[in-house]
Amino acid sequence: MRITQVDSELLRLPLPRPITTGEDPHGSIDHVFLLIASVDTDAGHRGLGFAWALHGGRALKATLSDDLTPLVMGEDPLDHERLLATVARRLYSIGRSGLVTQAYSAIDMALWDLKGKAAGLPLYKLLGGAREASPAYGADLWLWMSADEVLEAAQPYIDQGLMGVKLKVGNPNPEIDAEKVTRVREALGEDVWLAVDANQRYDFGTALSMGHFFEEEIGADWFEEPIACDDVEGHVRLVEKLEIPIALGESLYTLREFHSYLQRGCVGVVQPDVTHVGGLTPWLKVAALADCFHKPMAPHLMPEVAVHLACGLPQVHMVEYLPWFAPAFVETPAIVNGQIVPPKRPGLGLEVREDALVKYRVEP
Repeated sequence: MRITQVDSELLRLPLPRPITTGEDPHGSIDHVFLLIASVDTDAGHRGLGFAWALHGGRALKATLSDDLTPLVMGEDPLDHERLLATVARRLYSIGRSGLVTQAYSAIDMALWDLKGKAAGLPLYKLLGGAREASPAYGADLWLWMSADEVLEAAQPYIDQGLMGVKLKVGNPNPEIDAEKVTRVREALGEDVWLAVDANQRYDFGTALSMGHFFEEEIGADWFEEPIACDDVEGHVRLVEKLEIPIALGESLYTLREFHSYLQRGCVGVVQPDVTHVGGLTPWLKVAALADCFHKPMAPHLMPEVAVHLACGLPQVHMVEYLPWFAPAFVETPAIVNGQIVPPKRPGLGLEVREDALVKYRVEP
């Protein structure tokens, strides 16, 4: 089997809710870019993969079209390790992480979609079939939202029976965070799973004091990205003083970065992003590493892919349910009895909506 064609489309999807306060006209984000790769073979199979970005969508597409496509044309799509190594070797001069790996993640995902279609198996079965459904939590509860707005947005997730929600913290005045999280916890009750995510906004002192507050007063289930993602020593110091699990990984891009955290014992929940690490192939290496250190995993974003990871691998404990990409697909993974269920169709089980290609396409 050989790759005969690689096509790509760039979509600009509107977000259900902006993810910043809107106070900075250059900082308000109301859309997400979705890069879609379609890989055709001489056996008649077509693999579908995608990557996301908040900025630089056109750069992603150009990298895929101009630099990556020529490297995989005519190659065997089942050779995912060899193709990944080829890309790393040939394009190292423009970076071993970042733009190249993010663009390539769409192709790598398409290769895995092809594997499932060639085998006649959904991806989660191909990965191991650990379970038939996974717990999931709602996550689009942003920093700018008041406690009332958070509760209103969280209620549909609770009504569907999801395990709980994650809300953003990191306000310049941490007392505002404390008051909001307290109100949300009181309204949802002690039995609802609740996590907090600072998106690296706290300094060490604030993270330490808020960490004690989240574990002692709130009973939060994890504290995500409390400080800068490249401050390994700072995380070591936090873990020495806190009991609450520290979650991180969405802002890490290489296997060595994950190893530095795992080796120092300063991460409790590992959260790699399929796009950021370069696709499913490197993501699975992070998963094997996390398993060696006995750390649970919770994939960042992309529930359409994360559901296969959570149902395929035993160390992946839950899915972050953030339906950013739903407008692009004919059907997305369903919530059944409070859990997210993977499609039973071969591969990822996804199909792009033709009207979405027209409505959201970013023209060259």
